[in-house]
Amino acid sequence: MIFGVDVGGTTIKIGVVENNKIIDKFEIPTKKDSFIKDTCLFLKDYMTEHKSNSLEGIGFGLPGNVIKNYIYNLPNIGVQNIDLEKEVKKYFPNTLILAQNDANVAALGEMLYHKEYNNACMITLGTGVGGGIVLDGKVLEGTHGAAGEIGHMLIAEDYNFSCSCGLKGCLETVASATGVVRLANYHYKDFKTSLPEKFSAKDVFDFAKKDDPLALFVVNKVGYYIAKCISILSITVDVEVFYIGGGVSKAGDFLIDIIRRHYQDLAHYAVKKVHIEAASLLNDAGMLGSAGLIMQRKKNE
Repeated sequence: MIFGVDVGGTTIKIGVVENNKIIDKFEIPTKKDSFIKDTCLFLKDYMTEHKSNSLEGIGFGLPGNVIKNYIYNLPNIGVQNIDLEKEVKKYFPNTLILAQNDANVAALGEMLYHKEYNNACMITLGTGVGGGIVLDGKVLEGTHGAAGEIGHMLIAEDYNFSCSCGLKGCLETVASATGVVRLANYHYKDFKTSLPEKFSAKDVFDFAKKDDPLALFVVNKVGYYIAKCISILSITVDVEVFYIGGGVSKAGDFLIDIIRRHYQDLAHYAVKKVHIEAASLLNDAGMLGSAGLIMQRKKNE
């Protein structure tokens, strides 16, 4: 038995994984001061209830900066400088513990699920923009744990919107859910539109599908910036596939097709055949990928 734990700002998703499949899953609330303890107690109760003593390991996907199982900063939860492995081993002293950034493990989860690729990149478009890179079947962590932080690539310098990270022009400022709304508001008076004065990112995509001029302009811009990001990554890490996930990706093929079209205009000739696909695991990617950290370590031992 392996547990895959996907820690989010409001909920912690826990998957029980066997043979690369989630056989059981649960959610518990995320509490800033006790999320590690709460998770461990839940896992202990689960094992007791199922009369199981066979635990191969616990993998964690965490929303922030994590290096070698040490949490440097989880801004969406509000915690810093925690030795995750030390804390978890208070409850599971002889268990393998591994942790990575949540977008990294989501990329691994998608790759493990689809199986046809060994090099992949995950782009998550939600409240923010995240990313994860898997090369030769292994998550790329980087020296500072920042590999795959594509939301903060300086892609949209022509708008130069301020980002929460302190920079300006980050991809996140135009391609996240809030970025889509920001772009539409910025151009609201430049186009005829049926969008109400208050709207969501989903509204923008819905109206774009109805050929609303403003919404179409914004979605095309978003697709262009994402494609620009992918074109740069393609000649940097040269993966086989880019998975597009997160709430914004629910726009489906409408957005994916726009990204693909712009990508063909922007990509270097050697990487034009890269696959750009919608992520399919949704909320399960982080759980499967977190457990995948354990499976890979066990396989290499």
